[in-house]
Amino acid sequence: MSLISLNDNLNCSLTTPRVEEVFKEMSRAGFVLAGVVLFLATVTFFIYVDEVLFLRKIMQLPSNRKTRYYFLLGLYPVFSWTSVLGLFVPRASILAQLVAICYLAICVYQFFELIIDYFGGKRKLFDTIGDQGIPIKSVPVGCFLFCFADTAKLTRKNFLRMKKLVLQMALLHPLLMFIAAVLSANGSYKPGKVTLDSAYLYISSLAGISTALAVWGLVMLYRIAKEPLANYHITAKFFSTQVVLILSNVQGMIFILLAGNNVIKCVAPLVTETRGIELHHLLLVFEMFIVSVVARGFYRQISDLPRCLLVQQVSDNDTSCDDELSDREALD
Repeated sequence: MSLISLNDNLNCSLTTPRVEEVFKEMSRAGFVLAGVVLFLATVTFFIYVDEVLFLRKIMQLPSNRKTRYYFLLGLYPVFSWTSVLGLFVPRASILAQLVAICYLAICVYQFFELIIDYFGGKRKLFDTIGDQGIPIKSVPVGCFLFCFADTAKLTRKNFLRMKKLVLQMALLHPLLMFIAAVLSANGSYKPGKVTLDSAYLYISSLAGISTALAVWGLVMLYRIAKEPLANYHITAKFFSTQVVLILSNVQGMIFILLAGNNVIKCVAPLVTETRGIELHHLLLVFEMFIVSVVARGFYRQISDLPRCLLVQQVSDNDTSCDDELSDREALD
C-alpha cells in the first residue's frame, strides 16, 4: 500500500515530488499507514534506548564491548528512521541511504572486532583457533574459487587479509554513496537505469562487489569462531546483522530494478524509480522492528554476561561477582 493515493489517470511527474506534494496527495489509508510506520520506528528507537540503559548499568562489562554493542544495536533504529525520512521526504532519499549505508559499513567492521573481543584479543584468538583452517570457499565469493584449496592456514597474514576485506567496505561504501549523492543532485544518477552510460550501473556494481568481499571476510572468521563462541550466541548476533545487510542491499536493488523496468507501476505524483524506493523504505521499517526485537533478546542473554551482574542491586561487600568474573576470565 502506497502512502500516495492511487490514480492511474494522472501522468507521472518527471521530477521527484516535494514533501508537501506527498502529504497533499496522501489518502486516508496512507495517513493510517504513515501513523503505523511512525509508531514502529519510535518503538524501535525506544528498544535501543532500553538496551543502552541496560548495558550502562553493567559496570564490569568492558567499555570497548559496550561501545560495539551500542553500534550494532543502533543499526535497527538508524535504518528505521532513515527509511521514514526517505518515505516522507522523497528528495532526501539518497541522503537517507547515504547515512544508513555508512552506518551499516561501520557496523560490519564492529562485528568483526566484536568476535576478536570475545576471544580476549588477537593473541588469545590465535591460541584458541590457531590450529583451524580458514574456510576459503565460504559464501558469497568462495563459491567461485574453484582452483583454490578448501581451507588455508590461519596465520597473522591471512587474518589481516580477512580484516582488510571487511575494512574496505567501511571505507569504500561511504565514498560511493557520496558520489551517488553528488551525481543525483546533478541529475546524473537515476536508480534503476541500467545502461552503459548510467552512473547507477557502475556505482551499484562496485558497491555489490565491495559488500560481497566484506561478507566473505566476515563469514570466514565467523565459521571458525562460532563453536568456541557458542556461549555468546554468536550465531544469532551474526545473522541479526547479516539480515540488515541483505535487506538493505538485495531487497533495495530488487525493488529499484522492478521499478526501473515498469514492473512496479508509476503512481502519481511519484516517478517509477521513487515508487520502488518508497516500497523498499516502507518494508524496512517493519523489518527493522522485528529484527530489533529478536536481537534484543540475544544481546541480553545471561550466558553473555555474568549472572550476578544482571541483578539490579548488588552489595558493595559482596565478592561473589568478582569471583564469577575471575572464573570467566580464566575460561576465556
